[in-house]
Amino acid sequence: MKVLKKISNGLDTVCGALIVLLLAALVIVVTLQIVWRTWFTSRPWTEEVTRYLLIWATYLGATCVYRHGGNIAITAVQNLLPQKGQKVMRVLVHVVCLLIFVVLAYYGIRYCGKLTKTATSIRLKMKTVYSCMPASMIIMAYHALVMALEEIIPEKEA
Repeated sequence: MKVLKKISNGLDTVCGALIVLLLAALVIVVTLQIVWRTWFTSRPWTEEVTRYLLIWATYLGATCVYRHGGNIAITAVQNLLPQKGQKVMRVLVHVVCLLIFVVLAYYGIRYCGKLTKTATSIRLKMKTVYSCMPASMIIMAYHALVMALEEIIPEKEA
């Protein structure tokens, strides 16, 4: 269990670092876009790069939010249950999320496999842009598995 948790934490750290880099690049590109539009000739690639950086940052950000339990949750029913019932409900939520993430990853991979288009301005394969979805779903599926196991296997037993 400790190894699984360590991998989950490592993935979270890597995603967090990538998000910082992506957002820094986004700020730089948007700043350049403003400068070029104001004083020089506009560069068409900046809008496209900004969009793709934001998409990747959003999907990777979702993995971090899920790992830290930052999602919006309605806990009214869960709070009415006894401790053991609350634990069972948390496990069920993680299992349902795991299944959803796996299905989304599967169909995301299939969709990316069919893509042949290239981005207009920067000549980037669109499957590179769209691959953020299945990649983030795989990471979130792993987090969901680890979080469900954390609920089932208490820390002292692990």
